[in-house]
Amino acid sequence: MSVQKLARPNAKPEEDMKLIKVAIAYANIFLREGLKRTLSGQSDLLVVGEAGGDVEVTDLVERTKPDVLLLDFDLPKHKTVPILLELKRKNVPTKVLIFASFPDPESILDTAKAGARGYALKCILPSTLAQAIRRIHRGEIWVDRQLDCADTFVELARQTCAGDADQLEDEIAGVLSKRELEILTLVAKGMSNAEISKTFFISLQTVKIHLNHVFHKLNVKNRTQAALLFAGYKTQDAGQEKATPDISTPLRPRLFPGLHIRKTQMSRALKTKGLAT
Repeated sequence: MSVQKLARPNAKPEEDMKLIKVAIAYANIFLREGLKRTLSGQSDLLVVGEAGGDVEVTDLVERTKPDVLLLDFDLPKHKTVPILLELKRKNVPTKVLIFASFPDPESILDTAKAGARGYALKCILPSTLAQAIRRIHRGEIWVDRQLDCADTFVELARQTCAGDADQLEDEIAGVLSKRELEILTLVAKGMSNAEISKTFFISLQTVKIHLNHVFHKLNVKNRTQAALLFAGYKTQDAGQEKATPDISTPLRPRLFPGLHIRKTQMSRALKTKGLAT
């Protein structure tokens, strides 16, 4: 484990208070060093920590408390969406900028639904990266305009940051059974089918059957989308300012238009089904 907390030499305490603290979670050590050098050349940016593939990103964030996290989309052994959901679940105020190459549009948009505030390509210019960090720190949403889905990313990220959760909470709780809610809760925490099977002492096949029911009822394709729908919106971005997008797009009335299910109060349903925390 190689979490490093980096101090800027000759920096005064009152000066540090005005700096934007940045943490870097990047697998390639050479590129990570390049990012550190790039950001260190900015007078208002301070790299407070870094991590490679052998370090839990959430541990890095909790230890260093950065304002902005640069998160490598291709970090080995870690999936970006579960990391984002875990940070959101813990109400971590750190804003996340995804740093990636060209994954498929669906994966890009999933990060927006999970709470990412920005998406930058790895070919980004140093000056542009610094500006993206500053804008995200101010509460804006930043996305590389080379992406075909840039407008949609901003729209989804804006909806997530606005905390449009009540309606979705009502809908999810109203349609799923107690066991389906239990399994979906663990899926949202990043548990595998095998781990869920051991937790509830049921077979892998039974877990798959329940998940298929969940997918069908929520009108989603896979466990990532189901987790986003449940965990990504179950915890609202409380206490944070609404994000201001840098691309102007109209809001969609619903994030998942195909989801038409009866409504019940989420908190009441969870308590009734014995799932309240």
